[in-house]
Amino acid sequence: PQPASVGNEVTIEPAKNGDRSTIEALLAEAGLPTDAEPHLGDFLVARHCGKVIGCTGMEFQGRDALFRSLAVSPAYRGTGVGRRLYEALVGRARAKGVERAYLLTTTIAALAESWGFQRIDREKVPATIRATTQFQGACCASAVAMWQDLRSCAPKTCSCS
Repeated sequence: PQPASVGNEVTIEPAKNGDRSTIEALLAEAGLPTDAEPHLGDFLVARHCGKVIGCTGMEFQGRDALFRSLAVSPAYRGTGVGRRLYEALVGRARAKGVERAYLLTTTIAALAESWGFQRIDREKVPATIRATTQFQGACCASAVAMWQDLRSCAPKTCSCS
């Protein structure tokens, strides 16, 4: 049964070493690369009743970051968990001085656009981002590249505090 709303029962927090296998299982279930371990320190997880139900992460390249590996357990999709993970990731990126975020997707382009991302030609993505393992991976060869300027608020997604 899908929870109608998980609201405040879900916490978003940095991933712990013990979360690695659950994160990799979520990524595999979503058809995403499971190479989270080298970047685990920059992953966030969503927990409901202590259980990891979602994750996302990023790879830093100076003032740019590659947002990656957004996955939510099927039972929790459509409940706002993905949006909360995204918003927490933006906050973390901004706190670390990131000005521009990039992502690759084969499935959530429309959702990412609703969060303020815009499509971009792959050739226009900075070379440091294009050189990441995620960007070079075979699974991402057909993915849409997108970017967002984190120095300004994206419509309907963030509060400028």
